[in-house]
Amino acid sequence: MSTPPVDLSWSPPLWRCVAYAAGGAVLLVVAAVEDLAWRVASLDGAGRLLVGLVGLGLVALAINDAVSRPTLRLGPGGIDYMEGLRRRHLPWAAVIGARSGTLTRGRRLVHLRTLEIETIDGPVLLSRRALGTDPERVAEAVEELRLRLG
Repeated sequence: MSTPPVDLSWSPPLWRCVAYAAGGAVLLVVAAVEDLAWRVASLDGAGRLLVGLVGLGLVALAINDAVSRPTLRLGPGGIDYMEGLRRRHLPWAAVIGARSGTLTRGRRLVHLRTLEIETIDGPVLLSRRALGTDPERVAEAVEELRLRLG
């Protein structure tokens, strides 16, 4: 009996890419048009600059989320994931394990849910934001496939 083909993937939702892009575009327009900036929020030159930078940041996030789709893909040959702006592939033989965790910073003020995939090259950390779903479910899927295909 042969194993069925496997192809699971996770990435940020498209609606979030669109929302970031639209919000960034609106902020850039407000920052660019002096009369509009004054009417909307009584912005002076420094305020317009700050609003423009936030708008650029939102557009950059939207582009990054759209380009890096899917962030993580599991297939019969191993895992593919985004590391910065490039895609990496690891065969199942290189994957040691996967688990979900929480990184805490600043005396428990910031909690970041992560997926940690242990590999022979070192850990791969992917955030809930990058995966678009709960890292615990992804860790379970990675472990199941690793044990079945690895």
